[in-house]
Amino acid sequence: MVRCFIAILVPERVKDEMVSLQKKIANLPLKCKFVERENLHISLSFLGELEEVKIKDVNEKLRTICQKIPKFKIITDNVKMIPNEHFIRVLAVDIHKNEILEKLQSEIKKQIGGATSPPHLTLCRVKKIMDRTSVINQLKGYLIKENIFDVEFIYLMKSVLKRTGPIYSVIEKFNLHDLS
Repeated sequence: MVRCFIAILVPERVKDEMVSLQKKIANLPLKCKFVERENLHISLSFLGELEEVKIKDVNEKLRTICQKIPKFKIITDNVKMIPNEHFIRVLAVDIHKNEILEKLQSEIKKQIGGATSPPHLTLCRVKKIMDRTSVINQLKGYLIKENIFDVEFIYLMKSVLKRTGPIYSVIEKFNLHDLS
């Protein structure tokens, strides 16, 4: 069994911005577990534990889906508190709504399944907040540089859980098609 998810990998310059933001968050009155730089991504669907046979099926379905989806741009937004500011479990960077991204995620959910949530880039998992009001006010005050980047590939990823944190690796890379 292999723990899998479908993702968009982010460019190094976006990772630089996210790490910079994580450093700001580290100064807030909270305890959290940051996503490692190499693991920063946008999840489209968490598939859980899959047998090898099922992975082959997912590969074929993803290949077919990606042949129908054009390359597109992603624009990052502000910090998002998940599920909400009254009960913060995750801090993430939100992603601007995008018709192509929504169609891609919808097709993945319909044809492959898995757990989906609105696209976002997870920064950390929150363990404890010592001063909720201060954390919320400071997070709302952060002005995030809008990052725009091209999405040309979708990835089927493997996640191996270790004591030090998950280790991600690419199982398969899928090309999105050109509009021309």
